[in-house]
Amino acid sequence: MDDDCREILASMRTYLDGECPDDLEEVVVRHLGDCPPCMDRAEFERELRAIVKSKCKDAAPPGLLDRVIGTIQP
Repeated sequence: MDDDCREILASMRTYLDGECPDDLEEVVVRHLGDCPPCMDRAEFERELRAIVKSKCKDAAPPGLLDRVIGTIQP
């Protein structure tokens, strides 16, 4: 993995959320078109998001958010 791939992967969440500035989106789209491994990663992330979205239609159980935050904070 080269530095370009690292930069693209660091921007992947913003890109997939549709929150990239236009200039960054162009860079990401161009890179994904030229880099099959990064494109595979983007497709995996898209599919994962779709699965999670389809399975998580109900509200989270009480206390789940607090448990998750407690797990990821040092």
